[in-house]
Amino acid sequence: MTRIIEKLLIGYHVKGQAYALDFHTHPQYEIFLFHGGNCRFLVGNKIYYLQPGDLLMMDGMTVHRAYVIGDKDAYERSIVHFDADWITPLLNDLNIDYLLRFFTENRNGLIRTFRKKDELLLENAIREMNHLQQLDQSYANEAKRKLALVQLLLMIDSSTDKIVEKGQAYVDEKTQIAEKVSEYIFKHYRDSFNIDDIASALNLSKSYLSHAFKEITGNTIMAYAMGYRLSQACTALLMEPTKSIKMISGECGFESDAHFSRYFKQNIGSTPSNYRKNNRINIQKGE
Repeated sequence: MTRIIEKLLIGYHVKGQAYALDFHTHPQYEIFLFHGGNCRFLVGNKIYYLQPGDLLMMDGMTVHRAYVIGDKDAYERSIVHFDADWITPLLNDLNIDYLLRFFTENRNGLIRTFRKKDELLLENAIREMNHLQQLDQSYANEAKRKLALVQLLLMIDSSTDKIVEKGQAYVDEKTQIAEKVSEYIFKHYRDSFNIDDIASALNLSKSYLSHAFKEITGNTIMAYAMGYRLSQACTALLMEPTKSIKMISGECGFESDAHFSRYFKQNIGSTPSNYRKNNRINIQKGE
């Protein structure tokens, strides 16, 4: 989370899964190109079964996470994070600011698909951007980075083979259940609830609900709920620096601030106050 206001951040052919948080959000827009592994990807409350070459475009503030099945080292992707405010003036000057609308498509369950030859062109463009990222911060290199991003966005627009509505694809019953459970948790994470409450709300048996959710996501329902609460607390600690830790713990559904502090340190490796202090320092430095 130390690069939360980075203007442009590239990850080229990144392997493995080493997030401190299962769920995450960030202010930047994100381009996610999937290369390999067995991965289901959640954006909002929608779960996508990714195939190599699939590309997702996301508003980073929409909660998202990867469900990696099996060998985590086989999970491979390229990622572009960028600050919309950094590139918008150039897009406006070129009269192509509509390109940024692509990053809200996933809220409506849309995904873009590409032919193999165009997938390779996109991959090469991200590789070139990764090279530019290593250059110094001169005005000339800054211009090159902006132009490379514009070129990538235009390439995505022109080379899209089709835009598919997720609802048009076959979704099995267990995936539908996992999505409904996710939606329930996202709506009610501030409240106290248990599996019986979710089963009652969805009119399903507790045992079947638990089994289906674990099969799709690899998590138990309550572990998933706690992970989401933790991700929301981390965001609040950084984005609301004047709000007390006690208030954040309550608003994020933890039973007490003591429980929140224990759970936070167990999963993040520091206390909430140290996490806030250290990451706010990095944010202010722009690291």
